[in-house]
Amino acid sequence: MKLKQKDTEDLEIDMSPMIDMVFLLLIFFIVASQIIDEKPQVAVPSAAYGKVPEDTTGRLMISVTKDEKYYIGADPAPKTIDEIKTTIAQWLEADPKLRILIRADGDVKYKINEEITIACAEVGAQDLIYSVFEE
Repeated sequence: MKLKQKDTEDLEIDMSPMIDMVFLLLIFFIVASQIIDEKPQVAVPSAAYGKVPEDTTGRLMISVTKDEKYYIGADPAPKTIDEIKTTIAQWLEADPKLRILIRADGDVKYKINEEITIACAEVGAQDLIYSVFEE
């Protein structure tokens, strides 16, 4: 019995689909990073005893700018305290364990921060953190 070996050709991997996928991923991350940065500009203060929370995902973000305007999430339209209360109440209905992140500019007066805290308390939000930089 005589066995013949077949001629084996060199196998080549076509790299063009992989290159296409790399470019698609690159474009996706470029676009996604620009969307993520669409929040109001706030100069967050630093604190000597500030701690970075372990988990900030899933928090409703309320931003307060230097000119005392309120923003919710990445919405570019300023809100009033009543609109913030309404929005928080709607989010609380959907998720009773709502967590809120407050990003206030370092030049904002305490009175404004107190108004937000009171507004959150009036609608039943209990898990609040203020954003600061660690020193």
